[in-house]
Amino acid sequence: VVAIGDWGGHNDEEPTTESQRLTAVGLRRKALELDASFAMLMGDNFYQHGITGDDSSTRFRDTFEAIYAKLLPGRPFYALAGNHDYGEGLMANVSAQVAYSKRSEQWRFPSLWYKIQRDFEASGQVRSLDVLVLDTVVLCGNGEQNEDFINEELRFLGDTYLNASDDHGLNRRQAAAEAQWAWLEESLAASSADYLWVSGHYPIWSAGSDGSQQCLIDRLRPMLLRHGAHYISGHDHMLEHFVYEGLNTFVVGAGKECCYPAVNVDTTPPNAMRYMLAGDLGAQSRPPAPFPVRGGFASMVFGAEAVDVALHAHDGTVLYFAPPIARRSRAHRGAAPAAPAVATFATEQSEPMPSTTALIVA
Repeated sequence: VVAIGDWGGHNDEEPTTESQRLTAVGLRRKALELDASFAMLMGDNFYQHGITGDDSSTRFRDTFEAIYAKLLPGRPFYALAGNHDYGEGLMANVSAQVAYSKRSEQWRFPSLWYKIQRDFEASGQVRSLDVLVLDTVVLCGNGEQNEDFINEELRFLGDTYLNASDDHGLNRRQAAAEAQWAWLEESLAASSADYLWVSGHYPIWSAGSDGSQQCLIDRLRPMLLRHGAHYISGHDHMLEHFVYEGLNTFVVGAGKECCYPAVNVDTTPPNAMRYMLAGDLGAQSRPPAPFPVRGGFASMVFGAEAVDVALHAHDGTVLYFAPPIARRSRAHRGAAPAAPAVATFATEQSEPMPSTTALIVA
């Protein structure tokens, strides 16, 4: 698996950046070397203000198809939404990104939140992977100034969540957030996978300009610990690895540039940081970067007993190898399947199947 966040060009007039293109070439090289099963696109897919038209927007061609899909034909790219995909100060059309899944052979965005499932063989052993893909903008919002935009964009979901909410004082985003939290808890509890990972746009911990996300510290982190899951995200334009109380979290937000300054180290737990690529061209990195870094991505190699995560520079050079992260304990994998959450979202399995959600609107 390869993963990259915050990759989506500069704006409608400049739909790609030089650093994005360089990093895409490095990602291709590593994906081919590892024979990666799929790629994860962890939000801020279209700067500066998301998709403002519909699923025929030329931004899909210019920012995604010509940069990533062309370099890795046939491989699926699983996308999720970031704050810029919701407009970041302007009205956008996040539903266009979901709808584009029906137009593209490689763009996979079946729902705002969904599950990826894979079975694989390693060292003669059959193993399984579940990745729960989140919409952290729905979960946590993006400040009062963007709340009305987000609520309007979520109308394509219909009124299911509003009608199902016990608290009718919730707005559309807040009601969808509570449904997503319920889906996440039930999906985590139901998973018997050897490897259980969660991906979203906002990080739990980050030392960069945007910093740590209290909403996820308060609600997501306890869920991950309870079920033996780990987390990978974007948002801050840098590469980071934290280990705190047994939970591994990665920030991989250097898809189009490197890097944000490390101005929020004090929002991260003491002694939790294992690696950080930060500052202009990596000038503030810990340990120091070996050369000027233009961007970066992650690779994840799942074995019989552990997953090896590496953080790469734009050219594919390994900047950091994380210590092997063991597969889930038998106790974590012993949970009985839970009932599906209200308005169950899509599941992607080893053999791609059509979305089972009725909430995708083309």
